[in-house]
Amino acid sequence: MEFRVLGSVGLVKEGVTKTLHGSRQRTLFALLSINAGEVVTKAQLFDELWGEQVPAGADNALQALVARSRKLAREFFGEACAGRCLVTRPAGYVLDIEPTRVDVHLFESLAAQAKEKLPTDPGAARELLNQALRLWQGPALQGVTGGPICHSAAEQFEEARLAAIEDRIQANIAIGGHSGVISELKKLTFRHPWRERFFELLMVCLYRSGRQAEAIQTYNHVRRLLVDEFGMEPSPSLKRCMLAILNQDPALGCDRPVTGRPPQPRASSPLASSPLAGTPLAGAPMTGGSTPGVSRTGGSVAGLAV
Repeated sequence: MEFRVLGSVGLVKEGVTKTLHGSRQRTLFALLSINAGEVVTKAQLFDELWGEQVPAGADNALQALVARSRKLAREFFGEACAGRCLVTRPAGYVLDIEPTRVDVHLFESLAAQAKEKLPTDPGAARELLNQALRLWQGPALQGVTGGPICHSAAEQFEEARLAAIEDRIQANIAIGGHSGVISELKKLTFRHPWRERFFELLMVCLYRSGRQAEAIQTYNHVRRLLVDEFGMEPSPSLKRCMLAILNQDPALGCDRPVTGRPPQPRASSPLASSPLAGTPLAGAPMTGGSTPGVSRTGGSVAGLAV
């Protein structure tokens, strides 16, 4: 007995998914699934199901919706399992299951395990992240027209998905797979132009692949976007990455993939506090002129000590 919210909301049994078609039934199961093991109050359900137009007989309407949903769960899961769906509590209802039986909670668990392994075992981290990302069958809570809780959860889950993609790409870089993710990163920077870590990872992959000029062009491109749209410079992390490329920082290079703990950059390295610190990056020497927003003198990046 499993529940899906990463895509169309549905019930899952032995690999078979039953998609829910009624909008309020989708919202009910979505809200209970993302709060698996915790009571969802009637007030929260009223708000998510009807918003500001709560009907006069909302209690009866909610009970009828729960009864229909219990019947659907009983028909799909069987009598033995259905008793754990939509359990009534004094304050509301609860989906009384282990949270990891809901795909989004399993995703979060796998991503957290990968985050712990990333510094020491990037290969294992990549496998965990691939498992986590395969759980996504579409946008989170697809088709759910709920209220603020559902909308906020969908945004939170999408942020977690993008962070997992960043970590998976960083794991690829750490084991020497930089050239294989350049195309994906170019698509990601196009779709998410304000997510600077994608640009930083792309710059590193280009540098490692001997495409130093493209790495500099990538920095100049994102800098123009930020300056033109918001009147702001790139983040210190992105500036440190650019400075490391211009200075051919040893923290960017090694001659072989890492199998153990990646070497940590020296304290004076511009990458010492970067998200890519410790990620071995092989790249050819390069020469570079001045780059807007980046100073190559005095160990500083646009006035910031590094």
